[in-house]
Amino acid sequence: MELMWYTSGMKKAISALLVSVVAFGACAADGGPTDFRGLFPPDVKTVGIVSVSYLIPKDVFARGTNLLAEAGYRVKVMPNVLTMEPPEIRARLFERAWLDPEIDFLLFSKGGQGASNVISRVNWGLLRKRNMRVMGFSDVTMVLGAMLAKGAGTPISGPMLSTLSTYCTKESRERLRQMLDGTPPPLKLHPVKPCASPVCGKPFVGLISRFPVLLDMGCLPPFDGRVVFIECTPKYADVSEPILDDLVAKGKFERAAAVVFCDFNRKWEKAKVDALFARFAAKVPCPVFSGYPYGHVPRSFAVDLTRPLRISETGTLDWLPKERQ
Repeated sequence: MELMWYTSGMKKAISALLVSVVAFGACAADGGPTDFRGLFPPDVKTVGIVSVSYLIPKDVFARGTNLLAEAGYRVKVMPNVLTMEPPEIRARLFERAWLDPEIDFLLFSKGGQGASNVISRVNWGLLRKRNMRVMGFSDVTMVLGAMLAKGAGTPISGPMLSTLSTYCTKESRERLRQMLDGTPPPLKLHPVKPCASPVCGKPFVGLISRFPVLLDMGCLPPFDGRVVFIECTPKYADVSEPILDDLVAKGKFERAAAVVFCDFNRKWEKAKVDALFARFAAKVPCPVFSGYPYGHVPRSFAVDLTRPLRISETGTLDWLPKERQ
């Protein structure tokens, strides 16, 4: 087991055991043991840990990196994961990790805020040279949206180091494995506004509060032909409908294949949330569904933003094979 750090342009190997041993005996949110073995596809040998937002607590970082090491992965950590750096430095370190030939998969350490100041400083043309897989959610919606808009890499909306090692359920980790290896099973959604015939498209997934920021920056990917998955945390519950109304007014959903609401406004009673969904559905021309398990909750299923999907008239979501590159 080894943990690789970048320091002052050099990498220094240290034993993961020197960082912490708190990972041993760690449990998932559902009470079962936390096990990262086989979490990533077989070609992933080294996982890079990157940060563009808030700092991850040191104990959570230690638990997560130990679990990765115990599962047989090499871990390379960018130096700003535990020390806050200016946006320009965070952008350069993100680029360095992406282009590192030893790193096979980039995993964000934590969300929060700060990604908007980083993505405008990233050299996306440089990053288009390598099809890196990148995973995170929450504030990382900013990075994933920019990746789609700029045509760089493979964005995956899923758990970060902080949630993988704390409250992510065993089922969620299994769904992540299935999404990454190309075998995600079907899932039943609730039709809010059913489709007359099956709809197909690739997904865009994210936290609703980040959509208008991406739009203002010119980094919100077009929704044309896409199935748009939307989550909203209790923090943004009271502004969720105005944000949706503004996006509708700007015509963002005019050519969307469908909209799927995920975890949404948990501080509201179900009737109030359902009424919001119904009002939104009446304003857009596309089908609308709810009930995909995703968001700031323990039961959250990852989504590869480059994998097409199909939703039947009754709301059954089937993931389709990727097109050959």
